[in-house]
Amino acid sequence: VNSIAEFALLCNEATRRKHLSEIARGKKSRCPSKPLSIEYIFDRIDTDDPIWGFMVRTDTPMSSKGRTSNLKASPQWKRGMLQGFITVTTFTQWRSSFRFDSLHESAFAYDPDDLTELALKGIRKYDNDGRLAEELEATVHGGDPWNEGIVYPRIAEISLFGALGCGKKLLQLVIERLERSRASESQNYDYIVLQATENSIPFYESMGFVRVGCIMENKTSEKGYKSSPVESYVTKKHGETLAKISQEFGGNVWDTVFLNKPMYPTIGPRSWLKKGTTVFYHSTKAQILATSDASKTGQLGVTLEESSLAPKWYVAKENDTPRSIAKKFCVHFGDLLECNKKRYPELVGTSRLKSGTRIQVSRFDVEDEAYIPYSHWTFPDDELEPDEPSYMMAMKLERKTGKDAISLPIAESLSVPISPYSPDENGASEILQQPPAIKRTAPIFNSKKTKSVKKPKRPMNAFHFFSADFRSNKKELLQGVRLGECTKILTQEWKKLSDREKAPYLEKSKEMRIVYAKEMEEYKKEVSKLTPVGIDTSLLEQVVKLKSNVGAQSFTSKFQYWYVLTFIPDLQWVHLIPLKKVGVFGPEYPEAHGRTIWMIEDEGNELDTTAAMCTVVKSQTIANSEDADDEQWVIFDGEKPKLAPIFAVPKALQALKEPIKPTNPPNSNSLFCADAKTKTNIEELKGKKCQENLFRSLDSLNMDQKRPYREQEAKLQSSYEKEMEKYRTDLAEWERQRPDTKPLLEPFDVTTIKEPYEPKKCPSSYSIFCADVKTKPHIKEELKGKSRSERADILSKLWHCMDDDQKRPYRKQEAKLQSSYE
Repeated sequence: VNSIAEFALLCNEATRRKHLSEIARGKKSRCPSKPLSIEYIFDRIDTDDPIWGFMVRTDTPMSSKGRTSNLKASPQWKRGMLQGFITVTTFTQWRSSFRFDSLHESAFAYDPDDLTELALKGIRKYDNDGRLAEELEATVHGGDPWNEGIVYPRIAEISLFGALGCGKKLLQLVIERLERSRASESQNYDYIVLQATENSIPFYESMGFVRVGCIMENKTSEKGYKSSPVESYVTKKHGETLAKISQEFGGNVWDTVFLNKPMYPTIGPRSWLKKGTTVFYHSTKAQILATSDASKTGQLGVTLEESSLAPKWYVAKENDTPRSIAKKFCVHFGDLLECNKKRYPELVGTSRLKSGTRIQVSRFDVEDEAYIPYSHWTFPDDELEPDEPSYMMAMKLERKTGKDAISLPIAESLSVPISPYSPDENGASEILQQPPAIKRTAPIFNSKKTKSVKKPKRPMNAFHFFSADFRSNKKELLQGVRLGECTKILTQEWKKLSDREKAPYLEKSKEMRIVYAKEMEEYKKEVSKLTPVGIDTSLLEQVVKLKSNVGAQSFTSKFQYWYVLTFIPDLQWVHLIPLKKVGVFGPEYPEAHGRTIWMIEDEGNELDTTAAMCTVVKSQTIANSEDADDEQWVIFDGEKPKLAPIFAVPKALQALKEPIKPTNPPNSNSLFCADAKTKTNIEELKGKKCQENLFRSLDSLNMDQKRPYREQEAKLQSSYEKEMEKYRTDLAEWERQRPDTKPLLEPFDVTTIKEPYEPKKCPSSYSIFCADVKTKPHIKEELKGKSRSERADILSKLWHCMDDDQKRPYRKQEAKLQSSYE
């Protein structure tokens, strides 16, 4: 446990060296894989049981080329410096629906396009025939996913692994130890698995590992004990033992001990059992129940349905047809055809299939979305993220017996013997950083131990709501399309939407953010109850920059400033999130006007490192948000802040009232009507008669008579725009001083986005006719002085008196306008 900080720092250094070596070899620089976080390392050491492994530490000064040196030539060398580590445990997972399955179409469905391409070219090693996954799934396993987890005692897992130049030797040592260890209750391994990062895949493949598929159902784990297929046996006499029972039924005694431990905690291989005692042993049907290859289902005399814990697949031979496959496995032809048409839309009963085509032959009721790739280190109530699948790699161990198990060629080839770890003897205690007189331990919350204070998930944005809606309503457009292409299609469809069409999704996102803010408030209250008092929090929630002389050039070159989200004083360790530029503060923030706005970068670029790498820079929060994702910073790097604390509300603003929005100014017609009412006795008329007289007077005005009213309208409109600009500034200031009242306006965007106007409907042929005849002098003279209803009657009679030939030009014009409108 004392070396946790060293483990995390070594992983960071290994990632950096890998990144720099690719650049030195002229390869295209990619973003390096995220190294192990200190929280994950702590969780594994705290949870894994049993756990053992190796550490490599320096003992003799060495040069950069690996040759013996001295302190003068290697001034940075210290005895006991960590060079590599590896830990091994028994494979355990917490999903009741988990299974090894390399043939299921969901196993590798979410792989990136570049990784899929490498697999198709044969560059990456996969469990292509599914045999290794079947063997892993057929091993004995059992447990409660809501407690200790489902344990696989025949499968070892490399849980933590990091090294600087000695990784191959460490992995060889572990494999040698596993293959030559004598079988026991705590160690009886036939396979070894691990979770690989993108950078480490070629290394593990060179050591004999291949990728295997792992899937799980897209739902919460069921409660209760779950085990591999078992059969029961009732003892017929006193004195029977598990060793004899296992020998009689052809099973492994340690598998039998494992299956009976939950009922008889003290039972052993040679424990004497009473007559009538029920014991369980590993079923011989486990192998056929584990396979996904339908062609193997008849080997143990079971039907296809009896063997189907998950969908079964048949790899077609050349010229096989769906009808012949359905007949071969005695399944309904219509169900088989309908299920496989989702993958092959043009499939019919007589279609001749190519060799290697995969056809689903069971569990037609299971939807395609029912299974998703397994995500490593997920627990029963965790929200599933199918876009973050595990890259599970496995290898079958070659167990040694007799004289072969005695020799240890890898261990004997080392220049120094392997000894038990002792910080005092190997010099590690001298370089381990000790905390400064802190009595209590800094908290590291474990996701399995703090269920009541689980952090709320970030709310979905408008695009995510649109994507979910599009997938449900237009599922057929995305059928069979890869994940990367689906994202492109959804992005293009989103960009095509108008602001009016985006409004419902934006409103949903806004509502979710309000709910998220309330949940975060409750979450912080609960966390504050569990946080110990008297902890050093000098770096917590500070803005820092990384020192350029500590070997982190690959990080410092990309991001300038970082936000300290987590600080562990005992280990002097920090979890950093990079800050990004999002704009410039406007005049509504006079204290920070013209300065850069800094906000937290999106997920994926966090960094775990030691506090010694961090230098605090002067900064100040602006938005005063309780959620760090919404906070905005102004940074004073190397200068003194000249502004007073922005979050302190001046007394002059404490009584500030909400600004009143200016009313829209009247148009020229309204101004004329108001003026006419004051100059004439027209106001004595009421209702419709008054309105008709006003419109008649307005129509009789010429352009010179209308000009004063239009000039007055323009003057009022100009004054209104100035008042609106002042109103927006005052409103932003008022909301900033009271963030709990209304959501803040974005400080770098003080304009109001106007809703686009819907195009006007095109006029009918009759309306086009009316507009045309009103321009003719004799008609204009006839309509003069008439009321609106009288004019409408005259125009209607003229329209009805026309024949079809006379109406045809107006109808053609209507059709042309209608086409333009659409």
